[in-house]
Amino acid sequence: MTKVCNEIVVMGVISLTVLMSISCYHQKKPEDVFVIATYDDVKDWDPGTAFSLEVLPMSNIYEPLLWYDAGSVPPKLLPALATSYSKSADGLTWEFYLREGVWFHDGIAFDSKAVKFVVDRNKRLYGGASFIWSAVDSVSTNGPHKVIFNLSKPVPLDKVVSSQYGAWIYSPGIQGVSADSLRQGYASGTGPYKLKKWSKNKYILLEDYKEYWGGWNRDDHFRSVLIKVVSEASTRLQMIESGLADYSFLIPVQLLDRLKKNPSISVSYHPSWINHFYLLNTKKAPTNNIWVRRAIAAGMDRETVSRYIYGDSGDEAKGLIPANMPLFEAPDSLVSYDQEMGKKFISRSRVGLNDLKLDLSYISTSEEYRLTSFLWMDNLKKIGLDLDLKPGLWSSNWERAKNLDTAPNIISMAWWPTLSSPSDWFFGLYSTEETPLFNLSHYSNSSVDSLLSEAWHQESFSSDSSKKLYKTIQNILIKDCVAVPVVDINVQSVYKSNITGLRSNPAYSTLLIYFLGRPS
Repeated sequence: MTKVCNEIVVMGVISLTVLMSISCYHQKKPEDVFVIATYDDVKDWDPGTAFSLEVLPMSNIYEPLLWYDAGSVPPKLLPALATSYSKSADGLTWEFYLREGVWFHDGIAFDSKAVKFVVDRNKRLYGGASFIWSAVDSVSTNGPHKVIFNLSKPVPLDKVVSSQYGAWIYSPGIQGVSADSLRQGYASGTGPYKLKKWSKNKYILLEDYKEYWGGWNRDDHFRSVLIKVVSEASTRLQMIESGLADYSFLIPVQLLDRLKKNPSISVSYHPSWINHFYLLNTKKAPTNNIWVRRAIAAGMDRETVSRYIYGDSGDEAKGLIPANMPLFEAPDSLVSYDQEMGKKFISRSRVGLNDLKLDLSYISTSEEYRLTSFLWMDNLKKIGLDLDLKPGLWSSNWERAKNLDTAPNIISMAWWPTLSSPSDWFFGLYSTEETPLFNLSHYSNSSVDSLLSEAWHQESFSSDSSKKLYKTIQNILIKDCVAVPVVDINVQSVYKSNITGLRSNPAYSTLLIYFLGRPS
């Protein structure tokens, strides 16, 4: 391939970029290519530790043992690499019967040894979503197509093996891949698409895996997927309008009316298990003072934000997890928007006016975060808090926030679950960690840790008991003012009107391209 094709990004000429991408890497009609305009890139190509925006390409490259269909009524588990399963009466032993005739992209056969390898390796790496396997004592095999999980305590393992992260089954061939090769872009799953090429911060190219066990029996299957990394929302908008993208993420709400008038573009909203909120740093002054944190919370006008900034794309938060999440029960109270109360909290903090300076790190690619941050800054100024706004890409904000020396007082967060359980929010965001991953409030509370363990355990036996425990955890976190909830997200879908097969499944924050099509 020529250097011209390898260096296809032409600054300021996005149409040329995409057309060159397609022409350089596809000798097919453009209708066979599904082009996505997204806002940030993959940071980790190891499926055992990847734990962020990697979900988009990896959910099309890899598969779990089970899928969780949260879009059906009632929600149900569906076969994936496992065709059926059973568990013992005490909930400690689970047996999964595996699909036969499946091969990884590197030619290695999928079998029970591969499942054992993945779980053992993920636990050993202890990164990303490895926590989902914490209750698994051991994994054993009984022939090539039966795998047995022995647990240290009962947990809903069917939710674990259908997780959005940490449960992808990948080839044992990864043990022969160098760390440098992984960083350069490597993938070998059983899914319908395989990784063809990655150009960091520019694009990801996936192509059909012709030996995919599900087959390619429809004429309108997309044979290639081109994921373009486009940080500017205005450029993503232009791409979908001009037909250079089939699907575009994070179009500002304020620009959607323009798209709704275009008959070639569909704009819709779907319920999700995603929420937007802000974490308050409990270890860095002045937010290490609980009264300062409560004053900050009293400056958040959720009603105005949800109505005028998010519009149809967000509902006012009722708790620390989305209200449509199974086992959700509203906490007893959230800190209400009240400037006078905010002033009283500041007075109780006994922090000097010169020390009431805060910084807020928010995702620059989101117009909603930007507008919310400016509104909040104005509200906080009226109660005596000086807020310095620091926009940036999520990947950069995240790295700084994990280190107390560089962490902000406040950071914007969007969360979608690994597990289809409230425990995912509480464990991922608020459980005690020596080295923070997503606990960017740097919060630690042994009572929360214990309650969380018990609530997750109770999900196997008593949903009512589990639900009450999750409410108790919310009440503690709100009392400690660790987070400021804002909105529950209705997922925005902006796509070409001739795309079929899109449906809502709140359990996964991705697009499963195999099920989409473009009728001729």
